[in-house]
Amino acid sequence: MNTSATDAAPPPAAGMYAPRRPASLLRYARYTDPAILLSWVLLTTVPSDGPIWAAARYMVVASVAGCLILFYRHTLPAYLRGWPTLILPVLCIVSALWAPSAGEAFRKGLQLGLTGAVAIYAASRLSARQIIAIYYLGETLGAVLSVIHPNVDDGNWTGVFGQKNFLAVHMFILYATGFVIMLDRGANRWLRWSTACFVPLAATLIILTHSATTLLLVIGATGAFLVHAFLWQPAIRVKHLRSFIVMALLAIGAVACLILFGLFQFDAVDSLLDALGKDSTLTGRTFIWDWGHRIMHEHPLTGVGANGFWRPEVGVASQITTYFFYEEYVKFSFHNSYLENGVQFGYPGYYATYFLAAWGLWNTFRTWMKNQTLLNAAFLVLCVMVLIRSNAETDLAAEFGGTAVLFFIGATRKEKLHKPIYYAPTPQPAAITPGAPGWRAPEQQQQ
Repeated sequence: MNTSATDAAPPPAAGMYAPRRPASLLRYARYTDPAILLSWVLLTTVPSDGPIWAAARYMVVASVAGCLILFYRHTLPAYLRGWPTLILPVLCIVSALWAPSAGEAFRKGLQLGLTGAVAIYAASRLSARQIIAIYYLGETLGAVLSVIHPNVDDGNWTGVFGQKNFLAVHMFILYATGFVIMLDRGANRWLRWSTACFVPLAATLIILTHSATTLLLVIGATGAFLVHAFLWQPAIRVKHLRSFIVMALLAIGAVACLILFGLFQFDAVDSLLDALGKDSTLTGRTFIWDWGHRIMHEHPLTGVGANGFWRPEVGVASQITTYFFYEEYVKFSFHNSYLENGVQFGYPGYYATYFLAAWGLWNTFRTWMKNQTLLNAAFLVLCVMVLIRSNAETDLAAEFGGTAVLFFIGATRKEKLHKPIYYAPTPQPAAITPGAPGWRAPEQQQQ
């Protein structure tokens, strides 16, 4: 029996019997990205110089380098935005030409470059809420270990970090991130509940460290977050209210400065040093800074090279450590990120560090201006904290620095511009054209 063409079965569609393509492993990136950053935070939070920790740190860095290539569509634009993070690594590698050890200089330059790479990877692959939560979880480990091993030194808690300033800065990061999570309604509810325990614990540990500078940062950060959450964000509902708040604060600040410094002749420097419990030498830091300026003047264009000063064979380095009552030579620093880089790379490194700090602050502030959320305010507060520390510590000069990565994350993040809506416009009735149903002539409307 013949079958007509209309009764015949349709031909199979193209590719109907083609084998299904295997699912890509990239779909698991939403799990691996937070895991890589959390591993990095844990490795930089808990101090350890053992070979196992060093190998784990390099494994995480290798994973970051691989992901930078794998997700180049996301990371390459972030690298173009974060090009200033490569200035110091380039200066470090170039200084290998005159540094005492070319191998050490090259290795340090590579490590400084990878420090910025970790930040760029996190900023391009994770959201602000994820980054805040990861740092909060990582710092909780340092808090718990510091409670188990308090290690009190001269009445000051040092925890597992060896120094009170290191414990204080890590607990400040825990306090700031936990406080933001507590106020963030979009955060995970289990994390929000845990902040009721860890935020007071972080504040208590900061008090036990007797770090007055960090305590002032805690007070300032608390006020900033509360004002932002309960005053600044609700003020967007009223047009021009934010401008009024800014002008009012500026006026109050101007009047206060006029009264304090003009009328009462208030000495801010001495009062601040007395409040912080510091002497005029800032615990000997001014002595080290004078030596740093002197050495930088002696090598203005090249510096002494990467890792070229703090060496046992350098007589001035041994003299400085002896001044601080060390019987044997120990690894030391100038306690200033700008002088540390200035001594190593000359004035180019000195001013490059200032440029890096200004670039990071401006980018973080601009991100907050585009989208004035509490999460962006947290990155701005943490950025200010790092910049304050950079004047007394080597946060912007050390490789694999935890605070430097956090600073670079805030600088390389990018968010779209969100225009505020002050009020909903009143809906207007649609016009009725002549001849349409319901239309009435003007003389009929008067009747």
